[in-house]
Amino acid sequence: MEEDLITYEALEWLINNNNPSALASDRFGETINAIKFVEKLYELGAVKVSVVGIWDEQERIEKEGGSYASTLLVQLPNDTKKRERILDVYNKEIEESSLNDGEEFEGWNENILAFWWD
Repeated sequence: MEEDLITYEALEWLINNNNPSALASDRFGETINAIKFVEKLYELGAVKVSVVGIWDEQERIEKEGGSYASTLLVQLPNDTKKRERILDVYNKEIEESSLNDGEEFEGWNENILAFWWD
């Protein structure tokens, strides 16, 4: 990842965000659904899940109650089986939702997956 890329641990950011639809609202709707998704990634073995690309304009915060984002960066574990389980979720997101191919995202590499919804 680039050194100047600002990231926040996703669960902490989501839990402390007062926006009722803080992450990829077209995909998750309510923030609680995004929290469950991040928890699932950790259960599958993700080393760290971070939220990036946060829109935190004052007007948005006043209107929606908190900031908003549409991208997660998932640090993959070294364990092959755990990596494969997370990659299965990633591929399912590409097939079933508006997830973009994360290779275009500047934070992507072989150990980081970018979950970036439109």
